[in-house]
Amino acid sequence: MGTSRLEAFSDGIIAIAATLLVIELAAPEPGADVWEHLHHELPSIAAYAVSFVTILIYWVNHHALLADVATVDRALLFLNGFLLLCISSISFPTAVLGRALQAGGRPAIEAAVFYTAVLTLAAVSFLALWVYLGRHPHLLHPHARGITLAASRRGAFGACCYAVSVGVAFLNGTAALVVVALLALFFALPPRRRRTTPRPTD
Repeated sequence: MGTSRLEAFSDGIIAIAATLLVIELAAPEPGADVWEHLHHELPSIAAYAVSFVTILIYWVNHHALLADVATVDRALLFLNGFLLLCISSISFPTAVLGRALQAGGRPAIEAAVFYTAVLTLAAVSFLALWVYLGRHPHLLHPHARGITLAASRRGAFGACCYAVSVGVAFLNGTAALVVVALLALFFALPPRRRRTTPRPTD
């Protein structure tokens, strides 16, 4: 089975997940002071922006991953489905975090732990895709079979960093959101990839 249906399905789910984020932003009541309302909504807007960029980066990196895949099997479909489950669920903890940061205190910490835990699970699920492909290189294009180790290491680094953000969340909700934003900027950078090319035959 080729990757076209998998990519189309994944693109649709990721697009919906990114769109759902903005629904959670509250518009001001008629007659309310707009600037005051926006100032009050800043934590929710910040959480929305960070989550949108995070989902965008998942889409970009997922596209790059599928570009290296020649064919998919049943297990890869389920692993990809679990990744989509994690990505599609980001909108809910984002809304919870935005509202909790407005209130501050213990609710902000609890919401940040929930938010970063979901992102950690998403990072682990993306890592699982690369680990599986590394163990099943026949699913990859020949020129891409030498990149799985580096990609898995990068994915493991990301999962560990998101796990650290969970620890930060136990201390301060706003700081945890800043850590997630920095991670998004890091993973927006293209990875250094070493490809292997098949040796030409005589």
